[in-house]
Amino acid sequence: MVAIDPMKGMITSYIASPQGQEMVREYLASPEGMRTICEFVNTPKGRETMKQVLPSVLSCMSLPPEIQEAVTRAMRENP
Repeated sequence: MVAIDPMKGMITSYIASPQGQEMVREYLASPEGMRTICEFVNTPKGRETMKQVLPSVLSCMSLPPEIQEAVTRAMRENP
């Protein structure tokens, strides 16, 4: 049986709520949020995580398929 972390459930529920989404948007759009993302992506684990997450993010955006494919290809070609 898999144990479910109650804290993860609470965080996931909050982020899925309108208030949580607004909080995330405000943070990511702030200078501090952008700096935090850049610092994270500049680590080996951060780069690997972004390579896993970015294709899903791109698929949710209204970008032409060729743009999505170009970004995905560039991520595969650049370690």
